[in-house]
Amino acid sequence: MQTVYAYCGRDIAESRRLLSVMVRNQFTEGDVEIQPSGEEVRSVMRNGLTQPVLFMRAVNTADISFRRAWHHIRARKAASRLLYFVFQGEMRVVSPTGAYRVKAGQCALIDADQPFYSGTFVGERGNFECGLAVVPEQLVLSVMPWARRLKGAFEIGAAYRSLVTDLLEILCTEGDRLSARTGAALAQGFLHSVSDSLGEQLAGSVDPQSLTDRRFEDIQACIGRYLTCADLTCDRVAEYCGISPRYLCYVLKANNTSFSELLWGQRLPKAREWLGSSAYRHYPIHKIAGMAGFKSAAHFSRMFKTAYNLSPKEYRARHAPENETR
Repeated sequence: MQTVYAYCGRDIAESRRLLSVMVRNQFTEGDVEIQPSGEEVRSVMRNGLTQPVLFMRAVNTADISFRRAWHHIRARKAASRLLYFVFQGEMRVVSPTGAYRVKAGQCALIDADQPFYSGTFVGERGNFECGLAVVPEQLVLSVMPWARRLKGAFEIGAAYRSLVTDLLEILCTEGDRLSARTGAALAQGFLHSVSDSLGEQLAGSVDPQSLTDRRFEDIQACIGRYLTCADLTCDRVAEYCGISPRYLCYVLKANNTSFSELLWGQRLPKAREWLGSSAYRHYPIHKIAGMAGFKSAAHFSRMFKTAYNLSPKEYRARHAPENETR
């Protein structure tokens, strides 16, 4: 595990400043507030696996809130969802779907590109403790199709609880020691286990999946299948899916997205994965761009830097050496 934030003291302003920097570097923009429950603040946050899903473990003695408003989202999109597992204490979440509490033993899934507020409260032992997975949007859409139906806290089913808990512990505490391939496989297994658990619970309590939902999943799957085709268009995907371009646009609008957002939302993470992989360290960047379906290296570089605040060359320099040593 890598410690990304640690503070012990009484200077609330300094602890808030340090925590804000960590949140900005590790995740995205938002406003942080700290309300100590005692005379001093004690807080530790550590990273485990960082790609393709970021796993964190946090323990603190203060009530901490995070607010993400529209001006934060416009300044920097997150393209991810926050999957919280509360171990001690309690969380309060306010989002466009409503307000709810997340008690110890429960979970919450928050869309980071919708305005939201989350506040933590210490429990009887004087601590708040949680695990957090920052899941890229494309993984949520492909692995957790039920996510759009959630409107509050949930629990992992008994049949999956031990498996999910064990995988979360490994990914939080040992994730930084895993190879890229092993880490990705375990992260996928973790997400599928959570999805299988909640999918079974929701199956009997919600209406059957609508035709629009099924068509949306078909569109995502089609884009994933032909991701490397540089000439992939909205009309061509509609043809492959057996629907009209007009109906495809209707389905995307119903899901608050666009064709370009879905396309770049899959191409950019795939290119980022290849840039950070030792298996592709000898591939020039223009070839990585072509493999991911970009027509030119210049276009790829602009899109990549907009999404990740680093150029492809800078990202590779920062991440490839670490992978090669494992």
